Amino acid sequence: MPSAGSGMPSASSMEVDLGAFRVGGRALGQRPGPSDFYAAELRGSDVFEDAGNGVEIGTEAGVLDYVFLTLESFPGRLSSDGVALDVGRGSDEAAVRERFGEPYWVDRSDGEVILFYEYAAGAVELQFEFPDGGALGFITMSRDGVLSTEEQRSLYGVDKPWPPK
Repeated sequence: MPSAGSGMPSASSMEVDLGAFRVGGRALGQRPGPSDFYAAELRGSDVFEDAGNGVEIGTEAGVLDYVFLTLESFPGRLSSDGVALDVGRGSDEAAVRERFGEPYWVDRSDGEVILFYEYAAGAVELQFEFPDGGALGFITMSRDGVLSTEEQRSLYGVDKPWPPK
């Protein structure tokens, strides 16, 4: 985020840390703070959406619940535990696997691929979506993600034990 006096923070200066599960200076499960550029909108809504910059941030009960990134237009930085990631728009499945390891589950349907990574016994989920089956297009980081419910695991055909180890 810019330092004081360098202008209003925005999506272009935002860092999404996929290792520490942080959006800017806030971790999933924390309340947005006054310095977060999305905080004002979230006071009156559960969702901040900046489609032009490929960012959607949602809250539940006032705390950060998820961030959805459209990489084609996301101007911010991706990191993992504070270290810049070499994974981003256009990365292939192999690049994501090399950086994040084997996913908990992979869905291959309708020509797209979604890699599901589960952390904290399934309390945090990262999804890497390849809409054309080749290039990374979307990243979702969420608390209690899609696969956290038995119904969704059934719909995705998950046959692995839950919660993940």
